[in-house]
Amino acid sequence: MSCRQETHNPDRYLFYIPGGIVLEQGPNTVSEYFGPYLYWEILDTLRHHGFQVISSIKAGTPDSVYTLRISGQIDSLLQAGVFPESITVLGASAGAYIALEIALKMRNQKINYAILGMCWENTYKKYEGKELCGDFISIYEASDPHGSCADIFRGKNCLTFKEIKINMNNSHAFLYKPFQEWVLPVVTWAVENECEGGE
Repeated sequence: MSCRQETHNPDRYLFYIPGGIVLEQGPNTVSEYFGPYLYWEILDTLRHHGFQVISSIKAGTPDSVYTLRISGQIDSLLQAGVFPESITVLGASAGAYIALEIALKMRNQKINYAILGMCWENTYKKYEGKELCGDFISIYEASDPHGSCADIFRGKNCLTFKEIKINMNNSHAFLYKPFQEWVLPVVTWAVENECEGGE
């Protein structure tokens, strides 16, 4: 393959920030509404697609400290010579809010941020007047009350943005398992961004 699109690139990193139920309760949790959250299977699937996957449970750590921890890890990779376009931060639901806080802190237009099932109708108000930087993709499920995130990114200059609506008819449960409907678009987008950045 051309560019840096090798199937397993040792310098391709993905920080996975899971949904709130896992962040607070641990990896072996089951939602009353959405069933088991297959945290380990999600990590294994992302590794199978060629990423060095980094993920940890928040478990009572304040969001600000958790954000600083991941931002520091990203800084270390950048200082070690890893291309910013080879770094992806993937946040699911509550984890997506943390991903955006990382983007606000890093202010690097070439880092990739994927957000799953995040936005309510008025979520965009939280980011009014804030300059998000990065390359963003949002994926949401048509039957999930968490819908489009487009209003967050509209009119901002330090980013690129695309969004995908999927139709699985399983509401917020779409992000509880490594369904190919969201995994493959994230993987394809991240690898394409990496290649374009290296040309």
